[in-house]
Amino acid sequence: MKTARQLSVAILVLLAITALYGSYHMITDPTGASLGLPFYLLNGSYFTDYLLAGWVLLIVVGLFSMYTMAQTLRKGRSYSFLIMLQGVLLCTFVTLQMLLLGETFMIQYAYMIAGIVLIGLGALQNQRKIVSEAEKQRLHPAPKSHHHKHRKHK
Repeated sequence: MKTARQLSVAILVLLAITALYGSYHMITDPTGASLGLPFYLLNGSYFTDYLLAGWVLLIVVGLFSMYTMAQTLRKGRSYSFLIMLQGVLLCTFVTLQMLLLGETFMIQYAYMIAGIVLIGLGALQNQRKIVSEAEKQRLHPAPKSHHHKHRKHK
């Protein structure tokens, strides 16, 4: 499980860094010029600049990846679910981006693969957690109640 958790953290770190970098530039320069994003991509879409996309990228990918990473490192109760959720959010974000822009780029495919891998890693860790909890229950069963000995028989 340690390897799956470490790989999850590594992917989350990469996502957080790239999302924080990209969102910073989209928010501070909504024209997209600082990232080399062509302005024509926005033609025919609902957006007049990259500002809103920058905020969504910051919150959904950047900040949520950091939160998920922190929960994973401290082995929070639901970290495996958060890893899967981050994967689903990432895939949804990229899919919507592809549909809205009408064009695709290598970075989108890289993010999509990262999202799918996170879903798989989260599911793997969740299954292992369920199995290890079942093993603990088998090795250390809950004490049985002795109330039945003291019941009055009719």
